[in-house]
Amino acid sequence: WLICYRSSVDSSSLLGLRYYAILFAFAFAMGIARVTVVAPHIGATAAVLVEVPIVMAVGWVVSRRLLLGRQMTLSQQTNIGGIVFVLIMASDLILWQLLRGQNVVAWARDVMTPLGVVGLAAQVGVALMQVWATPAVNDLD
Repeated sequence: WLICYRSSVDSSSLLGLRYYAILFAFAFAMGIARVTVVAPHIGATAAVLVEVPIVMAVGWVVSRRLLLGRQMTLSQQTNIGGIVFVLIMASDLILWQLLRGQNVVAWARDVMTPLGVVGLAAQVGVALMQVWATPAVNDLD
């Protein structure tokens, strides 16, 4: 039982890494476009409000494609989401430090602004997407 359980957790962990890598690449490109092209024309807040639904829609499609034909339990889907959320938050913090030269406290302060809360909500939504996008099989089966 433990070997089978461990194997399924490892499988969901790998799916979490794949989901994160695909979504991070897309969201990073969207972030560059938002900051350099969209925000100068419509403002930072409006640009984020345009970007979030696009990233969420891509998250839905990617999640559906990755889990297509897989029998995943809710705990496995939650494992994927946890991995994705931790990696997204770590990436956000690292990019903040590299690109802005700011410390963790400044990053946390930025996350708590109205615009930061919108971004955080989107990150939570993206992390939970595979739970919403596909039905789980019973954990007891």
